[in-house]
Amino acid sequence: MRLSAFGVALSSDPSSSDDMLLKFAIDKVTNHINNQTNLTIIPVGLKSIAIDMAVGEFLLTKKSMGLLDSETLNFEAVAKQIQDGDTNVVFAIEANNTPEAQFNAFLAYLQHNEADFTRYRVLTW
Repeated sequence: MRLSAFGVALSSDPSSSDDMLLKFAIDKVTNHINNQTNLTIIPVGLKSIAIDMAVGEFLLTKKSMGLLDSETLNFEAVAKQIQDGDTNVVFAIEANNTPEAQFNAFLAYLQHNEADFTRYRVLTW
């Protein structure tokens, strides 16, 4: 449901690469949280964080593989300067304000919520 809220449609075919990538992202995040907290299950208070981390991992993997839907997420460079006769328009485009930079910042936000793990950490010997 969290992925669909972001406009990402998953394939309904259970043998699709989306299904495999999502399962891998969930397993990776689950193992990471379990390793950081020394627990065998994810506490209720970390469920939403685990979901966001899995979504971030899934989207980063799809972006890295070039599998994101180009209609939903378009990272094409926009025109920086337009000239028509005597009229010249220059758009101020900052490197951190491009659609891709904003998407990368959002992925970083989804993936790094480890400060919340502190409350649930268990000491092991």
